[in-house]
Formats: sequence, structure tokens, C-alpha cells
Amino acid sequence: MTEDTVTYALVDTMPQKNDEVVAHIFPSTVDGETHPVMQGTNAPPSTQYQSLSDIQADLAELGRLGVDEAYRVKQLHKIPDGLEVDRATVCVEAARGKRVLHLGCGWPPSPLHQTLAGVAAHLIGVDVAAPPSARENIWHVDLDLHPESLPLREYDVIIAGEILEHLGNPGNLLRALRKFYPDTMLVITVPNAFSAAGLEWIKRGYENTNKQHTCWFSWHTLFELVTRYGYTVINFGWYNGPPYVSEGLVFLCK
Repeated sequence: MTEDTVTYALVDTMPQKNDEVVAHIFPSTVDGETHPVMQGTNAPPSTQYQSLSDIQADLAELGRLGVDEAYRVKQLHKIPDGLEVDRATVCVEAARGKRVLHLGCGWPPSPLHQTLAGVAAHLIGVDVAAPPSARENIWHVDLDLHPESLPLREYDVIIAGEILEHLGNPGNLLRALRKFYPDTMLVITVPNAFSAAGLEWIKRGYENTNKQHTCWFSWHTLFELVTRYGYTVINFGWYNGPPYVSEGLVFLCK
């Protein structure tokens, strides 16, 4: 799609089964089934219509808001439906019985890392705060400057929880992960740039953000980042709050 064209697509809206690799990670209580939010694609969601009346209603809404089609194509990005999930539960279920590399594990190891140690078949943690003399399963690595120093072993899952927003160049880390672990599932969690709490504080003249953060991610900017470095988004969810304005995002990538 170019900036001056748009495709109106009629789509089949019947839910499909999730890939079994991720089905247990994103449980849904809707009708007792797990409903997919992404179907293993590098293409961002297009505007989807089920009838001509839907198209007409959408165009009328654009007119009411004073938004033309060229602006919408360039600036307005449809967010696919996603589930509200528990961030820690997603990480734990992704790690259960697997060989896991945990990026940003904390030093001393965080409660999440300790929980992962109880469910993973094998676990290695990485953190810039860990001393070089840390025990064997915790590595000192500067993920911003020297991601090539990561322990080069075989893993089933890499967990990058609340780490990308701390880096000066998150793409540098993703490039390294894609190069060194091309077939490994990647679980990413980040704060949501458009969280309800953040928006309330900004109206009062405050940024509600960790002083060590260098950037914010929205659904679209995180999707753009990971797909730019060769990843496919398999599934995603919102944590600590309802969709769109939750505290954060969880992406499963491969």
C-alpha cells in the first residue's frame, strides 16, 4: 500500500485456532477458546470491511473528523484485536519446560527470574548490572553496546521483558538476536506509550516514565521495529489494563 492509495478488503471474520506453539500462552475466556490476534504475518492490519455500508460509514466518519484518506493511510494505523493478559504469566508459560535466555533478569535476580528458574528446563539470565563474577547461569552483558557477547547456546525461548525501552539502540539488539538465534521464539514486553495512566499524568504536566527509559513504544512502532529486523509477530496482548490504554504490550515473535 502506498501513501496515496488504500485497499478495501472484504474478510472472513470467523475465528481461527491459534498455532499450538503459542495457544497455551495466551488463554482466552471467550467461549472457552483461544482466539488469535495475529496469524504469523509481517503485514500490518489493513482496514477491514464486511460490507459496502461499512465502507460508507467509515468514509463518513473520516469526513466528520476532518481527516482525508491520504492522512489516514500515512498516519492512522488500525490495531488488531488483542487479549488482556498477565505479563508474568505469559513469560512463565512461554518458559515452562523450555531452554530459556532471560534478558534483563536483574541483579540480584528479579522475582520473575526466580519464578522462571522454577519452571524452565534450563535458564540463563543476562543483565548489565550483574558483576562479571556472577554465578554461571547469570551473565554480565551490555545489551546496548555488546549484544554479541550473549551466551551462544541453543534456546527455545528468549524473554526480553521491559528491556527494549532502556536501550539507546534497540534495533542493534534485535539484529543480534535474529543473527545468533534465528529460530528461537522471542517474547517482548514493553510499556505502552498510550496508557491511560500516562495520559492522565501528561495532562498535569508530568511524564509518568522510568528515568532510565530512552523511548516509548505503541503497538505500531513495536510492530515496525521487530518486523524491520526480520521477525514475524505470532501473537500479542495487553497487560495491566484494557486494550489500547493498558500499561503495556506483550509480543510473541519468531
